Amino acid sequence: MDTSSALFDFSPYLTQRDEVLRLIRVFASHHAFRSATVDELELADDEFYRRPLRPEDLEFLQFRKAVPAENVSRLPSLATQRMLMSLNEAGIARMPRTGAAGEFDRFDAFYGEQNQVLGARIRPFLEHYGFTFLGREASRGDGPAVYAERLRALLDAEKAFWARMFALVMRNDYLPEGLRFIMIQRWSLAPSRRFAVARAAASGYFDSVSPDARPQLDTQATDPVLAAVAQFVGVTKREHSYWQFYLPTSMAKCNLLYALGSRPDRAFALLGAAFAAEAEAVAFSAALAMACPHLVPNRDPAATTPNPEHELAARFAAALAQVDAQWGAEGVFRVGQGWGAGERMAERARWDLGEQLKWLSSIDRYVQFAQQIEKRIDAECPDIDRETFVEPQDMCSTTHVHNDHRLVVIAEGQMHFWGNLGMRLEMNRGDKVLIPDGRLHGSTVLSGECTYHQPIIPEAWLSELGVDIDVRQPAVAA
Repeated sequence: MDTSSALFDFSPYLTQRDEVLRLIRVFASHHAFRSATVDELELADDEFYRRPLRPEDLEFLQFRKAVPAENVSRLPSLATQRMLMSLNEAGIARMPRTGAAGEFDRFDAFYGEQNQVLGARIRPFLEHYGFTFLGREASRGDGPAVYAERLRALLDAEKAFWARMFALVMRNDYLPEGLRFIMIQRWSLAPSRRFAVARAAASGYFDSVSPDARPQLDTQATDPVLAAVAQFVGVTKREHSYWQFYLPTSMAKCNLLYALGSRPDRAFALLGAAFAAEAEAVAFSAALAMACPHLVPNRDPAATTPNPEHELAARFAAALAQVDAQWGAEGVFRVGQGWGAGERMAERARWDLGEQLKWLSSIDRYVQFAQQIEKRIDAECPDIDRETFVEPQDMCSTTHVHNDHRLVVIAEGQMHFWGNLGMRLEMNRGDKVLIPDGRLHGSTVLSGECTYHQPIIPEAWLSELGVDIDVRQPAVAA
């Protein structure tokens, strides 16, 4: 691996930390980014300007050390990717819903100069903070043949992952719910991925290769299988109506494309990263068609259709050959940097989504684990570290994650606990559930007041119980 010219490096930005922290908090104080209310679990179809960031988290996040690969599901990463998605898309024009004065006020506030200037000032800091673990996966001297093999390996890894996930949700009787969560990550965020690449392409970022040798991220928009599955599970609203259910790694894949696509000196890297993003999309579409054959539109059996994987491999090979012919090993290396960053980000996203689905699809088991753990606390560690919260009726906790394993134990009152669109785990006095490190969740208070405790659980206890978690699995180097 070559580390002499990394794509991202947070260390030079540490001297700016105090100033940028202040600007980050000013940016997040915008009315559009306030935490969600009880009626905002799912946003209106045209609420493009509304992005609940949970800005209260920024009061204690210090941004001292760049996010490492094993922590991509934790709170610093989630907060960073939410802010990056918000400021990146302050450059996408979405018209007001109506001509009413209030609608134009929201339009002007979201796109106003303050947001634009603040975004420009804090974006590099956040990108290097969130992505320093990426961009060191290429080696000088690796030629096009090496990357052809890595394309095949990525396609195989993605298809194998989706086969496991579809088998998991079917085994746990969670297929519609699991598909709903998956489609929020893939279908709802597809427009962001496409826009990041299309804007850069219009600015000449892919002029190193001929038009027929460029990545194509717009095919998912017309894929009838994806549209049918999204309709089937009820994920039919525009982006970003399901904002609260985006995993940090799902947003990070979009934000990586935005980051590379805003730096002309990363044009070769964007080419590689965009091909990796397309490989993910191709593999997902293929796996989804196999998992949901009843939703595949009828096709003329006599018609011949191109193989998307073969067509992608041919374009990628052509792109690498053209770069190699014109710019030699250095050009191929730079494309490889972006490819490697996209490849590794895909691996981290597979892990993150896999852990979330394992937890969501077997939540009843995590209720049982919580009961066993509380008995151990009572017997061995009555003074275990814990936080206690007292919240009023209709208090809505914007989705978030913890950097440790916790129980939620209801002392008084009632709440709905959720981690997926449509999920409502009703919790009353004495009820409890285990939340592993890094799992996205939120809650809504139903009673006049709700008091609940969150004991912090040692990881060894979970291992001894046989809890199926893989919270800090490091990324495998390419």
